[in-house]
Amino acid sequence: MKIILKLLIVLVSLTVITAWTYNLNLDTTFRGGDATNMIDEFEAYGLNYTTMVVVGVFKVACALMLLFGLKYKKLILPASGVMTLFMIAAVYFHISISDPIIPTLPSLLMLVSCISIIYLDKRVV
Repeated sequence: MKIILKLLIVLVSLTVITAWTYNLNLDTTFRGGDATNMIDEFEAYGLNYTTMVVVGVFKVACALMLLFGLKYKKLILPASGVMTLFMIAAVYFHISISDPIIPTLPSLLMLVSCISIIYLDKRVV
């Protein structure tokens, strides 16, 4: 179970960091609505640029905390807890604009991964 926990931490962290750095301005299949970049995506959800920046900073901070959690276990639970809340919001916003499954699926998988991290973190000693 330790290996699965570590793999999930790395997967979630790298996915979030990639989405909020390298893929920030790229047009991907996973964008909500008709968005071609992260700014357009947040606008599709009715959210402004400032909200996007705040969400991005917190998500990247949580991703980094998760990575540091590989060394300092006490960081895992708070980082994955906050990330879970962001992923619940992400799924909600995709559903709120009637996105099909393809753009919604990554957020849903990240949500399941974050919940799994919380569960496994409590199990692994």
